[in-house]
Amino acid sequence: MNRSELSKLVKYGWLFLIAGLVINYIYRLVFHSTPIEKIIIGSDMEGYFQYLVHFFIRDWSTFDQMRWTIPYSEGKTLSVFTCGVAILWLPFFLMAHLISIFFGLDTGGYANMYYGFMLVAGIVYTYIGLVFMYKFLREFFEHKVSIITTALFFLATNVFFYSVLLGAGMAHVYSFSMIAIYIYFTHQFFKDSTKKRLILLGVPFALAVLIRPTNIISGLFFFLYGVSSIDTFKERMVFWIKNYWAIVGLFIIGVIVFIPQMAYWHYVTGKFLVYSYQEYGFPNWNAPKFGIVLFGKYNGWLTYTPIVIFGLVGLFILLWKKQMNSLAISLVLLIGIYVNASWWVPTFSAAVGQRAMIDFLPVLAVPLGYAIKQIYGMSRQMKFAFGFVVLIFIFYNIQFGFRYDSWMWWGSPMNWDKFWTTLKF
Repeated sequence: MNRSELSKLVKYGWLFLIAGLVINYIYRLVFHSTPIEKIIIGSDMEGYFQYLVHFFIRDWSTFDQMRWTIPYSEGKTLSVFTCGVAILWLPFFLMAHLISIFFGLDTGGYANMYYGFMLVAGIVYTYIGLVFMYKFLREFFEHKVSIITTALFFLATNVFFYSVLLGAGMAHVYSFSMIAIYIYFTHQFFKDSTKKRLILLGVPFALAVLIRPTNIISGLFFFLYGVSSIDTFKERMVFWIKNYWAIVGLFIIGVIVFIPQMAYWHYVTGKFLVYSYQEYGFPNWNAPKFGIVLFGKYNGWLTYTPIVIFGLVGLFILLWKKQMNSLAISLVLLIGIYVNASWWVPTFSAAVGQRAMIDFLPVLAVPLGYAIKQIYGMSRQMKFAFGFVVLIFIFYNIQFGFRYDSWMWWGSPMNWDKFWTTLKF
């Protein structure tokens, strides 16, 4: 990347950030009268944030007594949440802390300056993920197809809610960003298998797993890259045998990235590896709730993110043609859906759409790009028809995000009146 391209990315990044902050302001203060602390306080968000507060502000001896945790033993508590998001938040947290010190503001961590910077972090990492998604798409498609596809992942999926509205404190857009970077550098690695490119794909992949351990499923994209048949599978296995150093290197990168988490686990439990969710887990392995995950009335993936239907159609065509890593993509998505459907609460609680699938959206980039490319090759009438449908999907996604209220949505039985109330102007 030359200096001109970098300058352009930075300029667009500032515009994206400013637009995101304005949209968030309109959402919180015009539509909902929601204080900015809701970005962080409570649930998973505070579970990530408290790592930073306790490490940089409070006494380290309180690490086994953090607030948003569950009882462990001997009066200790254990966080069910891993610290991947906290690591990505680190530079933003430190900026907020230094500014608070300089201007004599509240430096306890739980203050608006910190919450504001965490919102900025969500927008920035979303932009980074979209940039790398676009760069990856450009390896296969022309600029117009790539930019439209990238825009759809932001405007027509719940990435929009979880980045610029009220979900920036959740883990999903950070997973989205890290996996987008990892996928891009995976493609680069197989063009030139160097140690530098292994590190560039390994670090974001390890961070994605540290953010949400189920993201390890996306590792199949790396190990099965280029596999489309039995013969190519054998060729890939031979490649890994000859390049075993890459597997060893990826493991070492993962261990290094996980050191902060293992240190915390060891401090609280005396063990370096812990299943922190304890009694919560995957009780539905033998009876996965596919219907809830895909078509659920509250947050089914296809119900509330219908643009992915285009991507899945593109994926089916690519599978038929055995092109563009469609086998690896299919396995990542199928296993991801199966794991989410096996979780003890497959609705993922007060979610806006099937939020757990945001993590795997980057692997659907090429199939959706392929579908958009096919639409571009159609007649003017067909392009207009599909374009109209896409605009409806964008409106549907943005309107739902703005109107969504978790208490209204989850506090009473689902019905069509509630659905249409959420979507009306």
